[in-house]
Amino acid sequence: MVQLSSLEEYFYYRCKLNLHSCFYLAVTLNEIPTGEQLIDALRETIKSHPKTHCTVTIPKDGSKPEMKNLTDVSIHLDDVVEYSPWEELDAGAMNSIFKNYSFAFDNGKPMWKIIILEKSKQLVFALSHIIFDGMSSTYFASTFMEKLNSVEKTVLDLPKDILYSSGDNIDLAPHPYEKLPISWAWWAKRSLVKLLLKVSPGVVMNTDPGLLQFKSYNFPDDFIESSASDSKEFEVKNNNTQKLLRIDQNVLPKLMKDCKDRGVSLNTFLVTLFAVALTKVDKNVLKNGKKVNINIPISTRNFCHKSLGVDETELQIGDFIAGMEYCRDLDSMSDDKFWETSKEVQTFIKDFVDTQIPDAINTAKLLDIANVEDFIREKVQRAYGVGPSAAFEVSNLGFCKFGNETDDRDRKYYVTDAFFNQPQGFSNIFTCSVITTHIGGLTCSISYPSELTTDIQPVWDYVDGILEIYK
Repeated sequence: MVQLSSLEEYFYYRCKLNLHSCFYLAVTLNEIPTGEQLIDALRETIKSHPKTHCTVTIPKDGSKPEMKNLTDVSIHLDDVVEYSPWEELDAGAMNSIFKNYSFAFDNGKPMWKIIILEKSKQLVFALSHIIFDGMSSTYFASTFMEKLNSVEKTVLDLPKDILYSSGDNIDLAPHPYEKLPISWAWWAKRSLVKLLLKVSPGVVMNTDPGLLQFKSYNFPDDFIESSASDSKEFEVKNNNTQKLLRIDQNVLPKLMKDCKDRGVSLNTFLVTLFAVALTKVDKNVLKNGKKVNINIPISTRNFCHKSLGVDETELQIGDFIAGMEYCRDLDSMSDDKFWETSKEVQTFIKDFVDTQIPDAINTAKLLDIANVEDFIREKVQRAYGVGPSAAFEVSNLGFCKFGNETDDRDRKYYVTDAFFNQPQGFSNIFTCSVITTHIGGLTCSISYPSELTTDIQPVWDYVDGILEIYK
């Protein structure tokens, strides 16, 4: 067993308070594998990734939660695979996943599940954010696809429906963030934050009243069913409207060339696209200020490998992300400044990746000095009457091969499309979850409050219009 890092503990209490159930990565296959093929592939996949046979437990002495291996129970097929009657992964199914699929702690079962939609030939990897981040989902699904295509038949002394069984305790290493030295400057910041949390917590936790918000999105009434008391959990509505933005594989090269010629990445283009699109919203439906705060999760795997000496294989499954916020005044953006804005976003992201990741990690580690459960509860409650701390989030998993180095349709099983999505949250008004594949091209799952259906429509009209140029 190993204590959760402060980042993992943050995700743990978000789940414990019912503020986050799961996120998912869905892959569409050319063909659904048989039950036996699933068993063989999953056995090998679970062996390849130790954290997939772990859970979270609270020690009897009440100290910090720990991650532990499932040594006293076996993992059965029914524990992690479920055949769904859904014909397709539509908005109702998406919201149903976020409402109904969460993972209990220390109940003898792992913290993930594969939901199979046979008619649409889809495997939906529903995953706990305590064990997985977005990139972890692609490693997990890629390993599964590789094993599905390579494993002939596992020869294990296990009953047919058992995927994993071990009485051996595995060595779980502390999170790599624990290796990062804390400078004197950060020790001083820790002391200051600790004092502020005691005497003036609003300085640390209040939502900026100058951030852009929508009048018709009432927080928390449109986010949770009822407010949680000190002893109760929240109940997130998870009734968001779901929109799918798609850029066909035949269109992507033209768009990517345009981005390259302008010196920006595709991800930067998408961030700019949604930010500028907000200028098309009728100003009468907005409230508070004009600051557009944007969340852009950044993978820290490269930093952990190069600067902290962590083996790349240890960075596949887990939470290795840093929170990056980019803030822009609404009036500073316009159509004719699109590429200028995009270059400024690109410069900001590059500087963050090159120089700011250690500070971002140390910022996350400030939770070491807080009661994380109380911090999250109060952070949410202090946003009551104001709104989320960001307008939107763009989370991009990039180009995913899923075991295919090329568009190789000669393999028995291959991915024809993929979708990444996350539940309604308290940090953003809407989320944009992006993934790209050989065959399916780019998909962006956009999730936004149903109360904004009319007010936010100009955003989607603008986005569709810009992308139409590249068709």
